[in-house]
Amino acid sequence: MAFNQINDSRGGLSKGALISTDNLVSIRHLAKLLPIHKQKKVLNEMAGIHTSNLRGRGVDFSEVRSYQPGDDIRAMDWRVTARTQTPHIKVFREERERPVMAVCDLRSSMFFGTQHAFKSVLAADIVSLLSWSALNNGDRIGALLFDDNHETDIRPKPGRKQVMHVLHELSQFQQVQEQADVTTNTSRLADMLRHTRRVTRPGSTIYFISDWQDFDEDCERQLYQISKHNDVVAIHIFDAFEQNILPLGSYPLTDGKQRLQLECYSKSQGLEHQQAFEQRQQTLKQRTLKLGIPIISLQAQDDIITVLRKGLGLSQIAMSKVDVNKGNK
Repeated sequence: MAFNQINDSRGGLSKGALISTDNLVSIRHLAKLLPIHKQKKVLNEMAGIHTSNLRGRGVDFSEVRSYQPGDDIRAMDWRVTARTQTPHIKVFREERERPVMAVCDLRSSMFFGTQHAFKSVLAADIVSLLSWSALNNGDRIGALLFDDNHETDIRPKPGRKQVMHVLHELSQFQQVQEQADVTTNTSRLADMLRHTRRVTRPGSTIYFISDWQDFDEDCERQLYQISKHNDVVAIHIFDAFEQNILPLGSYPLTDGKQRLQLECYSKSQGLEHQQAFEQRQQTLKQRTLKLGIPIISLQAQDDIITVLRKGLGLSQIAMSKVDVNKGNK
C-alpha cells in the first residue's frame, strides 16, 4: 500500500514508505533511551520471568607470562608449559570496543505497511537507534543489509563516520523491482544467517531485524550456531494488517507494478487470517525460546521505544528527559 514520505516535525521516528538518511540521523536523540550496553537477556513469556546478563565485551589475547601464585589455572597455557617445563598462563585484556552488528532484512515482504510506516522503514529506524546507542558507548558498529538479491556487508568499526555509512547504505535499499533468484534450494533468509555466521567475530552482539518470513529448520540451525558464540536478539517486525484484517472490506494492494483487490467480507475468513498469523508468531517464539534467544515483536503504531526497552530488559532503568513519545505522535 502506498504512502507519501512524512517526517515527524518533532524529530521522531520515520513515517511513510521511504527510508530517509536525514530522518535516521535526526532520531539520534532517542538513542539515549536505549543504553544497549546495559541490556539483559529477556526470554519471552512462555519461559516465565527470566532475565540474565549478556556476555558484554569480549576479550583479546594479550601475552603469555610465567605463572604466579593466585593466577587462575583455567588460563594455563599447557603448550608453553610443556615446552619450557615451567608453568605459564595466557593473559587476556578486555576489548575496548564491543562489536555490535545489526542484520536488517529488506526483502520485498518488508516493503509493506498500512499504518504509519512500511516495515522496512521501521526496521531502518531500529538499526539507526541501535547504531547511535552503540556509538554512545564507544562500541564498534557493523551491519549486514540484504534484500531479495543483494547484500551490503559493513564490518564493525568505531566512530560517527561509521554510523553515517550504515545509515547511508540503508537509504539505498529502497524497493527495487527485481524478481528474486529462486534457482537455489536454500531460502534467502537462511543464506543471510549463514553469511552472518561467517562474518561475525565471537563475542559480538547481533540484532537480527526481520519479519521472519520463510523462517525454517535451516534458519533455526544457523541461528543456533550464531548464538553459541554471540549474543543474539531477534526483532520481529509486522504490520497491523498482517495480524488482523479490520475492518472487513475490500482493500487495494500493489507491489509497485501489479495491483489487485483483496476482498474480505467474511468474519470466518478474517478469523482464519488472524489465527494463521498468531500460529506463525507462536512458532517463531517457540523456536527462539528453544535457542535461548530473546525476541521482540513490534509494529509501526506501537510505542516503539517502550517496547524496545522492555524487550531489552531496560524497563527498570530511569528514562532521560527526552520525550519518549516524540517518535509516536
